[in-house]
Amino acid sequence: MSIRSEQLVPAIRAKMIKILIEKYSYSRRRASQILNISPAAVTHYMSGRRGRLLKLLEEPRASKLINEVVEKIVSKGGRVSEAEIYDLALTLSSIIEEKKKGEIKYSLDQAKNKLIRTLRERAQAEHEAAEKFMETASKLDNEITRMIFRQIASDSIKHADVLMSTISILERGEEIKIEVPKKNILQSLLEKEEVAHIHSLDEVKSYLPHKLLKVLLESVEADERKHAKILRSLIELAEEKS
Repeated sequence: MSIRSEQLVPAIRAKMIKILIEKYSYSRRRASQILNISPAAVTHYMSGRRGRLLKLLEEPRASKLINEVVEKIVSKGGRVSEAEIYDLALTLSSIIEEKKKGEIKYSLDQAKNKLIRTLRERAQAEHEAAEKFMETASKLDNEITRMIFRQIASDSIKHADVLMSTISILERGEEIKIEVPKKNILQSLLEKEEVAHIHSLDEVKSYLPHKLLKVLLESVEADERKHAKILRSLIELAEEKS
């Protein structure tokens, strides 16, 4: 939430009073004269009943600026006008907003870096898994088992590629443009995918001579379900874009 400059005025007065009394040993009456307020108001500021945004002025640049203004007043023995305080409030609100934006950017950068580290670790794990499955497959004599392990290795490589592409986009900071085929094209592809599902492999699997062959066909069905799910998600994106 943005801080309006006028909201800072009570905090500025409280900060100035504190500096005048604690740093320069001014009496409360003298501080009230400099700021053109009543001694009772000084008491309110000192007690914390005013200037609730005082903590915002602890920002190094803001604090330095206020100290410089007070030092100038003390050295010249003058007073602070309302216009001067409001001008100071305007400057300080800009400093505070700039700091807030910097903190938000720093927080977002931290989150982005953490995300990239997580994705990179996962991509590395996928590569290692692919190597392990390929190594295992090379030691197997059975053709079907080798095919199963090679398929898993191939999936792991594809997963790593997807993760690395995601990392690349995040690191470049590119704006992601939604580009998908038209809805009618996607719908046609989905229908073809669903037609393939109609020809269920359940009956075929029941006649297979070995459970390993059943495992292999189940992987085909799992891929078909995945393809259908992806196409449905793309159709939703196409609808949002239209």
